[in-house]
Amino acid sequence: MGYRVQAGSINVSRAVYALNWFNIAPGLAYISQDLKLRLVQLGIITTAFYIGLSAFQMVGGLLSSRIGNRYTSVLGISILGASVVLTGMSQNLYELFTFRLFAGIGSALFFSPALGLLADIVPRERYSFYVGLFNGSFNLGGGMGIIGWNFLDQLFGWRVPLYFAGAVMLFLAAENLYVLRSYRPDPKNRINIFRRAGDVLRIPIIWLLPIIALAGILTETIIGQLFVYYAESQLHLPPNLASALGTIYLMVGFIGGALGGYIFGVVRRRIILFLGSTILLALFTIAVAFVQDFYLLVALMVVLGILTVNSLSMLYTLVVERTPDRGMLSFSLSFVNFVQNIIGAFSPTIFTIIAHYSGFVDSWAFLGALGLSCASAGFYLRSEMRGKPKVSEINV
Repeated sequence: MGYRVQAGSINVSRAVYALNWFNIAPGLAYISQDLKLRLVQLGIITTAFYIGLSAFQMVGGLLSSRIGNRYTSVLGISILGASVVLTGMSQNLYELFTFRLFAGIGSALFFSPALGLLADIVPRERYSFYVGLFNGSFNLGGGMGIIGWNFLDQLFGWRVPLYFAGAVMLFLAAENLYVLRSYRPDPKNRINIFRRAGDVLRIPIIWLLPIIALAGILTETIIGQLFVYYAESQLHLPPNLASALGTIYLMVGFIGGALGGYIFGVVRRRIILFLGSTILLALFTIAVAFVQDFYLLVALMVVLGILTVNSLSMLYTLVVERTPDRGMLSFSLSFVNFVQNIIGAFSPTIFTIIAHYSGFVDSWAFLGALGLSCASAGFYLRSEMRGKPKVSEINV
């Protein structure tokens, strides 16, 4: 089966995977009423997902090196789909916490193995384009999850839409197994996994790249989680307009990912493009604090959505190119995502603390300044980023 069909299957799974990240958010009010949960308990449910997601990132990378990217990614979306269905069956806080925790674990097992699959399937000169589609598919699915499940929850309640979303994810797990049946990992990739993982972690650029591109995860986390609240409470926008802005930010990422991935694949000065895009993202993040007109905010969300996906797509492409051991690509990607997720997980807390004590202008400024300083430091590391580690032989 051709690589375009196989890559398409992976990207559709990525979109539904993202849908299952965000589709619980519109139902939280109904869950609270049905199960008589307080606001803090809803926060605990949300946190459970990110605990599983962060803790199992590197597990997914190591597991894929052992059993292969195909089986690991399918296992991940199978766990995610089953957990979403079971979330819809939950009767109390403890069950909700457990099943959202496993939904996060399943998500972690899918991400880096799926990117590793793309690296193995598509021609190398097309990889950046397909990474852009991969990240754009996440935004497309996330936007559909917010809009579509808000509508479905109103019609059917919060449980039935979760059954449907989980069932679609399980169907795609089976479809992935069929479409990717011709994929065969190199048997040598299963040898000396932990030693080779140590070799990857000794590559300085694998540590530096996620820090340089920190603006991407910071902006994605804060706008994805807190912008709607900010627009309602500080800009006094009605909920439907505030939600529309958040959805625009997510949805345009698909266009930005496809376009940015193509450009990154053909441009010559790729490091400059990567650093320049990340710096622009940080500057436009600061600008959020000073824009209050709705139409200007729409334009700003479009720009931020495009730049966010572009910066993360470029990051993953550079990581793949600078990992000498092809059998450890998934581990490299999972480590980079682990670093970014750990930092991103604390950003909402820091952002809200600054906003509480000093105001939202200072919190947006801090967010952008942190991303700007990290991206700017990349200009001093351009020679390191241009260099590609030599591929070493795997000791059998």
